[in-house]
Parts: sequence; C-alpha cells; structure tokens
Amino acid sequence: MVDFKYDADVLIVGGGPSGSICAYYLAKAGKKVILIDSENFPRDKICGDFVSPIGLNELKKIGIWELDEYEKTNLIFGATVYLDGEPLITNKLPHITGLPNYGRVIPRVILDNWIVEAAKEKGVQIITPCKLNHYSVNDNYVKIECIQDGIEKHFIVKILIGADGSKSKVAKILNGKNLAPENKIVAVRAYFENLDCNFQQAELFFSSSCFPGYYWFFPTSATTANVGIGMMLEHFPKEDRNLKTLLLEKIENDSSFKAKIGNGKIVDKIVGFPLSIYNPRSSIVKDRVMLIGDAAGLVNSINGEGMQYAMQSGRWAAESVIKCLLSDNFNKKALKIYETIVRKEIGLDMSIANIVMQFIRNRNLNPLWLKLLEIMIAQAKTDERYADIAGGILAGMIPTSIALKFYFIRKSLLRGVIMSFRGTFGIFKFFKNATILIFRLLSQIFKQRVEYGNWIKNIFKAIFATLRLYYNCQNLKHN
Repeated sequence: MVDFKYDADVLIVGGGPSGSICAYYLAKAGKKVILIDSENFPRDKICGDFVSPIGLNELKKIGIWELDEYEKTNLIFGATVYLDGEPLITNKLPHITGLPNYGRVIPRVILDNWIVEAAKEKGVQIITPCKLNHYSVNDNYVKIECIQDGIEKHFIVKILIGADGSKSKVAKILNGKNLAPENKIVAVRAYFENLDCNFQQAELFFSSSCFPGYYWFFPTSATTANVGIGMMLEHFPKEDRNLKTLLLEKIENDSSFKAKIGNGKIVDKIVGFPLSIYNPRSSIVKDRVMLIGDAAGLVNSINGEGMQYAMQSGRWAAESVIKCLLSDNFNKKALKIYETIVRKEIGLDMSIANIVMQFIRNRNLNPLWLKLLEIMIAQAKTDERYADIAGGILAGMIPTSIALKFYFIRKSLLRGVIMSFRGTFGIFKFFKNATILIFRLLSQIFKQRVEYGNWIKNIFKAIFATLRLYYNCQNLKHN
C-alpha cells in the first residue's frame, strides 16, 4: 500500500450556501474540513436573493438568526402576481406549522459571507481564491489539483463534495459531460436604488414574451430592490432574445413594472447567470464524490428556487458523510444514503415540476398556458385553501405534487369550465376558440415536425423518469 497522509477528511469545492452549510455541520461533528472557492469573501453571487421560509429555518439551525445584521434584512410577507401588466391577485404567504410566515430578501454578498464565517468559527479551513483544476479518485483517497494565486496545490482527502454551482466542474468530471440545454434556466438581474416601493411585498410578472419564465421585483429595503427575469434555456419556437434587452424592454413597456421602478436607477450593471434544474436520471454520487446544491441540479424548475434546496442538501450531505466516516466506507453504495434522502425529500417533487416545464417549453401554446395560470388565479381569489396551495407551491413551501391531488384538480377544472362558458354565447365561443386552437396546432405540427417530435419525446422522458423515481421511493418506504 502507498504511504500517504490525508490533508483533511473532506474537501468541499464552493463556498455558497450548500458548501458552507455542509462544511459547518461536518466541522461541528469534529471532522477536518477544507473549503475552497475561486473568489475571496465577501463576494457577490448572481441570484434573486429571496430566501423562503424553509431556507430561513435552515439559517436558524446554524445560528444566523442571532446576528444583529440579520434582523435588518428585508421581510417579505406576500406577493402580487401580474399577467400582461394587469395585477391578478395579492396574497400573503401561507401559514404552515413549523415555518415562519414570511421570507427575507438577503443579497448573496451578505448571506454567503455569514455562512462562511459560521463555518470558519467551527474550524473549517477556508482557502481562497483557489480554483479546482482536476481531481482523481483512487482506492483509498481523492487527489484534488487546484490553482491558488497561479500556483498549483494538491490535496489528499477521503471524500470530495462538489458545491461549485450550476457550471460545476466536479459534476462535469463525475458525469463525463455537460448538462443538456433542456435542463437549464437562464436569468439576469440588477439592483435598483432610489425606489419608493411596498418593501414587504414581492412582485411576480408573467407575459407571453418571456414565458416559460417570469420577471420579478424583490425589495431589499424601502428604497432598493433586486429586479430580474428568468426563462428556460431550451424552448421552441426559438427566439434570439437577449435577456438583458428584454428586461429593459419590460421596464419601459410594462406599465405595472415601470411603475415599480419609477425614477429608480440601476446600481452597477445587469448581470446574467445559469441555473441547472433537477434531472432524476443524473447521478449525484460516485465513489468518494458527491454533489450538492446547484451542482446537483437541485433547482425547482417552476419558480427557479434553489437556495432552500442548497441549504437542505448541504445538511443532508454532512449527515450522510458523518455516517460514512464512522464506517470508513466511501464507495458509491455507501454514499447512496445521501442520494436516497434527496430523492425522498425533494426529488419526486422536482421531477413533477420538470414534467410541467417540459410541457410549457412549447411557446406556440403560450395562450393556453397563460389561460391556465389565469384560471388558477381566478380560483385562488375565491378559495383560501386553494390560494394557500397555489401560493405555497410558487414560494417553494408546499410540494408541487399537491397540485395533483383530487381537490386541486377538481377546483381548477370547475373554474376553467365556468370561465370558458361564461356569457350568453359562452359555449359557442368556447368551441369556436377550441377549434381554432386545434387547427392552428395541427398546422404548427406539420411545419415544425422535428421540434414537436423532440417536445413530445422530452415530455415522455420526464414522465417515465418521474414514474421510476416514484416506484423507487415507494419501495424504500416498504423496506
């Protein structure tokens, strides 16, 4: 056997919420941890900055709520949803036992630094700026090759954890390829100042020009806000739209959005970022290597939420690694305990969300998708229970699978029938519009056979992957 010495039990690549929280729990359990990041802290990270109630609970567990500065961050109690410039509904976040009834907007330059400092206080060795170059897995260790200030560095550890975001190099080496375009979201955001806003309310805007996706207005204070827009990367018909230009167009041409900005000014510039959504077919563990947060694709494709899943996955990974360190077993089978937790807790829900996103990637049917959104909001206005479910799903507080329950489907269908047949000639108008839509769809299918073929193929791939995941989760419950 080759004689070698471990530099640490665990090396984590990436100091965002997933990596830092994972490091915090490992160090708290007495494990030796190295955390590397390509940038020095505090550093900015492009994000919508909204931390959901579930995410806030994760911050509470590591003591962030006790910081004086935490109480100064902006509270969000509810949201208004707009469709093509018209406000459709304003609602508070639902009350769910064990969760705060509010979120917070915390700029990542502040939040990430808090968590890194918490990890450092527990004894984590933070090395920055240090960029991963390559790693290799051996029988008894992982060898990590990095570049720090232009100098090559090597580390020998028992296990490597990739928390290096949606462009994860750890994930690329682990899976042998980059993520497919249909599993990515792209977004841009900018900070605005000199605003006069309802600072305890988020604003979400939907329109046919940016669907599938939405643009947002998340206040960071009474006079500042995080403003951005996000869309699926792969959709059809494909449009060469620059998201930065589209965001500026929306600020100028959407009356409701423009009113929110008022005389506000951009701080610095508009910046873009990609997000990798969950793919149940991808592996997030191999021998001595595991992925967490965005590197594992733990982003909800419906709302783009990734922060709470990053924090949760960091904690789950730490708990799993601690067990593996006790048994001194780090092969793929041993690390599967982490993958099993992810699939049981959030994987099935994210897979269902992916089915929805595969449907609405077809922008030819935007009038139908936006009508469905309008139907759901109309029902939410008159049904508090329904509103709590819809709002909870959008805020990441309630599993998407709840929308498949009989109650939610029945209420949605009934509201759709009422709205479709409304008026003296409602039933005739409904069948006329349905006929036009069908003929238009048939014409589009004939002209775009390849695109529609890929669309249907990806829908079925998402459905089969979800059914397989559901079957596996049911087996785990019985075993």
